[in-house]
Amino acid sequence: MQWLCIDFLNSDWRDWRGTGRKENRLAKREWQEWFLQEHQLQAPLPLDEETVAVLVQFREYMRMLLEKVVSGEALLQEELEQLNETLAKAPFYVRVVPGEEEATYAQEWHSAIEGWPLVMARIAGSFATLLLPSHLERIKICDNEDCRWVFYDESRNRVRRWCDDKMCGNLMKVRRFRERQKEKK
Repeated sequence: MQWLCIDFLNSDWRDWRGTGRKENRLAKREWQEWFLQEHQLQAPLPLDEETVAVLVQFREYMRMLLEKVVSGEALLQEELEQLNETLAKAPFYVRVVPGEEEATYAQEWHSAIEGWPLVMARIAGSFATLLLPSHLERIKICDNEDCRWVFYDESRNRVRRWCDDKMCGNLMKVRRFRERQKEKK
């Protein structure tokens, strides 16, 4: 399942192998293009430094909310204010348009605003949907402290601990194995 807000949150990339490397992908033109195309959004590129700073602040705010939710804490009304303010800046309405196949129809979301304020509102809307009870227990943050990637746990029993079992999962298992070997010596 693809989530607009999760892709946005994961634009704060960290090297999962533990090298300490980080990358703010919001400032990278290639990532910006991918993000807009992946989620069928339109906004001017490249981003100026001021817009990047606003987006980074918004990402950090959403990350703080998400970390509280994942740890089981309830969000306070005042903590949700910035999210609600962002949503209020871009009221949406739905339009019905012809579909791709003959005699079919589709829905398009429209707003009176455009550009990055609209993108931020769409991200906020995606995040608001993620906070619904049906999704809450599926929101996870990778247990690998070097990674901390946000993911949506689609497993049947909702017990995934890592963003990717082959990368972070294997790495963490190897680290635990080596730690046990050291303790035996």
